[in-house]
Amino acid sequence: MNILNSIEDAKHVMIVTQLGSIAGASALYTHILRLHKKVSLVCLDSSIDKKLSFLPWFDKIKIIKTSSADFTIEFKYSCTELYDFIKISKIKINSKMATALYGGLLEETEGFLNKKTTKNSFAMAEDLIECGADYEICNHFIMKRTTLASLRLKALMLKNMTLLNSAKAAVFQISNDDLKSTGASIENCDDSLKEALKLPSVEMAILLSRDKEYRVLKLIYKEI
Repeated sequence: MNILNSIEDAKHVMIVTQLGSIAGASALYTHILRLHKKVSLVCLDSSIDKKLSFLPWFDKIKIIKTSSADFTIEFKYSCTELYDFIKISKIKINSKMATALYGGLLEETEGFLNKKTTKNSFAMAEDLIECGADYEICNHFIMKRTTLASLRLKALMLKNMTLLNSAKAAVFQISNDDLKSTGASIENCDDSLKEALKLPSVEMAILLSRDKEYRVLKLIYKEI
């Protein structure tokens, strides 16, 4: 990901990313601004979760690419990967970059609880806090914030959940009408699936669509 020379030579840099990488893209956007370059940040997902509104430059995110950029970065990296690149390249991390990277780290590790969490994750978090990361606002938005639509959908899904195969499988069914009535999106279903995995006997959570014909929409397994 050694693109520093290309960035230095460009007059207008466009960062194109998706929702899962937007925190890291925000950090990179900050760095390019410090180089006094014109830079655009584009997210290809039309619906951006408001829980990410704490990110620096959130209000600058566009959904349409610009034709005036002379260098485009297709940003698909994790915050951990970007952080490692920044450290190797000896780029100074300011408070805005640190906040974006810390928020992305929280998302990627699910609050330091999933298998992506290593001792390096905690070392990275400590370094980012020392660099000025606003970890309290990150914790609030990423870990402690939800929407009414998400709560309504979770209540509906958990109420109708069934346990199969000696309670090893938690099965959920969802329809387009359910999503419309709650105001939620299919991505909001993940919370209920993860909630079911907290049951001692449950090893997998399955989300089925009951529109027209049954089909698997999501399948996740408990991490051991």
